[in-house]
Amino acid sequence: MTISKPYLTFLISFTLSIIGLIISYLTNWIILIPIFFGLGIPLVNIDQPLKQKIGQTIVIIIVSIAIFIMSILTALSFDFDKYIFPGLLAGLAGVAILGINGLLIKTIKSNFKTIALTFFLSGFSVPFWILMTENILSKQFSIEIERQFGVMFFWMTLTTIGVCLSIKTERTGVIN
Repeated sequence: MTISKPYLTFLISFTLSIIGLIISYLTNWIILIPIFFGLGIPLVNIDQPLKQKIGQTIVIIIVSIAIFIMSILTALSFDFDKYIFPGLLAGLAGVAILGINGLLIKTIKSNFKTIALTFFLSGFSVPFWILMTENILSKQFSIEIERQFGVMFFWMTLTTIGVCLSIKTERTGVIN
C-alpha cells in the first residue's frame, strides 16, 4: 500500500509542525516554528536532484519565516478587532505559503478554487481559535503551550490542508 503525496505531505507537515512548536516552546526560539513548518511541503513534493531540492527548500523556508514575521508584526501593529482583521491576515499568509510552494514545486497547482479554499481555511483558523479558547478551552483546561502556540498550530494545519488540496496527483489530478 502506498500513501498519496497529499496525505504524506499532510502527515509530514503536521509532524514537523508539532516538533517545531515543542522545540520552540522548550528553547524560546520562536523562529524554529516557520523553519520546521517550511520543511514539510518541499520534502515530500520536490522531485529534483538533491542540490536543487535543498536550494528550493531553503528559499521556501526563508519566505515562510518572512511570512510569519510580517504576519505577527502586522497583527501586533493594528488593533482593529479580534476576529475579522486577524482572519484576513491569516488567510493572506496562507495564500502566500501556497503561492511560494506553488511557484517552486511543479506538483502544486494553484487555481482560483485552491487559492480561495486555502484563504478560507487559513483565515478561518484564527477567529475560530479565538472563539474556541475564550469559550471552551479556557473553561476546561489551560495548558501553557496551548495558549502560546495553539493558534499557530491550528493555522499551520489548516494551511497545510489547503496546500495539500492543490497537489496534483497522477490518479486524481488537481482540484478543479
